[in-house]
Amino acid sequence: MKNNKLRNATVFTLLSILYPVYLFSTKDPDTIATISILLALFFPLVGVIYGLNVQEKKFKWAIVIINLVVLGIFSNFALSIFF
Repeated sequence: MKNNKLRNATVFTLLSILYPVYLFSTKDPDTIATISILLALFFPLVGVIYGLNVQEKKFKWAIVIINLVVLGIFSNFALSIFF
């Protein structure tokens, strides 16, 4: 990828998917630290910001939508752990 903005958005999109999947699938919900849950919610937000900086419209909105879906799914998991 020649475009740095697209590469950064792709990296954070992958991080926003892989880190929470690893976190919630390998650890018991009672043992997950609060900072780990906040990181799992922080990566999709950063992915949305990087996604909005991409110049190509089809990649921009695809990356933003993927990150928002991931944020919604893992926000549900995080809220169920907290409450």
